[in-house]
Amino acid sequence: MNMPPNIQLPPWQPCRSRRSNGRRSNVRFLPLLVLALGCSAKNPGAGTGADAGGMVPGGGMDADTSPPAPFEPLPPAVYGTKVKDLLVGQPLTADELTALLAEPTAIAGLIDKWMAQPQWRVRMFGFFQQAFQQTQTSAADFDDQLGLKTTNWNALDQVRFNQSAEESFARTALQLLDEGRPFNEVITTRRLMLNPPLMAALAFMDAAPQDDDGNALPKSWWLLKQFPALKFTRQSDTPIPLTDSIDPASPNFMTWYDPTPYSGANAAGCMAPVTYNGARAIVEVVSLLFGGRPGCGKTVSQFADDDWTNWKMVTVRAPRTADEARTIFWNVPQLRTATELVLATPRVGFMTTPAFFANWPTNTSNQARVTVNQTMIVGLGVSFDDRGTTVQVSESSSDAMHVTPGTPCYGCHQTLDPMRDFFRQSYDDVYSQQLDPVKAGVPPAGTFTVDGSAPITGAGIGALADAMATHPRFAVAWTQKLCRLANSASCSEDDPEFIRIANAFKASGFDFKKLVRDLFSSPLVTFASTTKTATDSGIVIGIARRETLCASLESRFGITDVCGIHGFYKATAANKPKITAANLAGAIPGDGYARGSETPLMPHDSSLFSVSATENLCDLLAAQLVDVGASSRYTSGAKDAAIADFVGNVMGLPANDGRAAPMTDLLNKHYGDAMAAGETAGDALRSTFVLACSSPLAISLGL
Repeated sequence: MNMPPNIQLPPWQPCRSRRSNGRRSNVRFLPLLVLALGCSAKNPGAGTGADAGGMVPGGGMDADTSPPAPFEPLPPAVYGTKVKDLLVGQPLTADELTALLAEPTAIAGLIDKWMAQPQWRVRMFGFFQQAFQQTQTSAADFDDQLGLKTTNWNALDQVRFNQSAEESFARTALQLLDEGRPFNEVITTRRLMLNPPLMAALAFMDAAPQDDDGNALPKSWWLLKQFPALKFTRQSDTPIPLTDSIDPASPNFMTWYDPTPYSGANAAGCMAPVTYNGARAIVEVVSLLFGGRPGCGKTVSQFADDDWTNWKMVTVRAPRTADEARTIFWNVPQLRTATELVLATPRVGFMTTPAFFANWPTNTSNQARVTVNQTMIVGLGVSFDDRGTTVQVSESSSDAMHVTPGTPCYGCHQTLDPMRDFFRQSYDDVYSQQLDPVKAGVPPAGTFTVDGSAPITGAGIGALADAMATHPRFAVAWTQKLCRLANSASCSEDDPEFIRIANAFKASGFDFKKLVRDLFSSPLVTFASTTKTATDSGIVIGIARRETLCASLESRFGITDVCGIHGFYKATAANKPKITAANLAGAIPGDGYARGSETPLMPHDSSLFSVSATENLCDLLAAQLVDVGASSRYTSGAKDAAIADFVGNVMGLPANDGRAAPMTDLLNKHYGDAMAAGETAGDALRSTFVLACSSPLAISLGL
């Protein structure tokens, strides 16, 4: 879409904008920027050196180094919009603003109302995925745990498996909230939200243990003891129901029907019946479940589409007696209804999920030091690293000199090594079940202590979980995580207001919704009054990062997966908008985490890349929302109603917000200029939508 020519910049050009990539950017960006911020010392962001892009000291290459301006509280229209956008991705309504103007403390009651909306679950789902470090994986990252190549699976199952693994614990945390459970159970829970494919994967890993080097240990594969003459046959001639293939009493037990054609080398051989015995038979079965046919291409999945969305809370427990049967991974019909997995490999809390292990692999040198370090970061917000008197936890044994008393590493290892032993007592170096701790040199007991807490001694991952869940840092850590979500910056942990909220969270029995209500209604987030945090760091105004922005767009326009980042989309004409949106959204900064860092990666500044990506994403949305037929959300024939919604819904300004009228005038002027330049009414309205959608009010938090 071409922008109207000969539109001059307003006289406020000295206001800085890094969007200097041509007339199009300046026309769309500067007028809204100036009207939103006023280009004055009273800019709510000025106290942190914030410039037009939401800069804070140290936050970017052109951060303002001038002395902080005196604190100026944010008004209800600003902090109400910020909080609601963060929690549910929706704009503040006129009634809500009226309530806040009449009584600022009404924000707490509004938060309760917003938390009851389904959009709040969407927001918390994304937050939990990041906070529990369950993302940033690919299917291949699970190969070590599985002891096989996921690249042998069909492409769709690879994507679905990775996505399911990344979603599982966020769903678990939400379910615990729904049940009213204390939030510290995220560390100790032995119940996980799983679907049948994940249940099958966990059961397979339990049935096929490996040694520290990832070598199979068939002598310890209990399925081979239960079925000592196990043979797997794949054939394409005679249809056999799955129920017969998995029934030990059937003559067709372990004979599987796979008619999917194969046209590669040795096509005839691949389609002819083939039989495997013993351990190879078990690996071939699990591969076939996920559409794998090693050496003969890919085939169809044994899981139905519904299996991937069949989420349920599943208890993972050890066998109660030595002869109790464990869960068999190939019994897909049983997994579809089961609410229990009987496994010898423990699964406790966020830190033993396949996704967490895939993020933080270990080896014979590191011996779970990274694993326990990241566990402390997630659960308690502390890290053993090389920024103080401790040491990197990546490669930690070379060995006599490395941990000699008096060396920089020694102090770290005194605390870290006894804690990592909790993991080593339960898992080997590929996170398979620990079968021989004595041979592996694992001490019989581990010791937990953090920040000088009294040492707690125990064995196994369950003991570590129990110790962490009762540590004083738990309440502090999760108050801080939410503070960073709200402000894209840390709160001062010695701030009396921060201490009050963390203590109230603990006293409530770790009621997570109370924590959200208390924190998001607090001046720590609203900046409605000064706090020590504001004095220390100023008021931070940041961009809406990818997860926040996409969730807001989805909530405001009702377009499922508006950014195309939550599904698998084949390259078809119908899916082109989703694929394009995913490519554009990838250039918008998102949340993340890094090894050894207590602070998540939460960029708060715009850049030429993010600005361009956001603008083009808005342009893509305009093509789906404006003048697209009978189902069109906006039509040029109802221009005034459309522009009113651009201001109220897209830019988040209710009609009784004093900024709504000038923004309406600005959008009307833009529309008129576009029409005068020869644009069609539809293109002029689309251009006006993009102007609103890519404005600072729409793509930032705290203006």
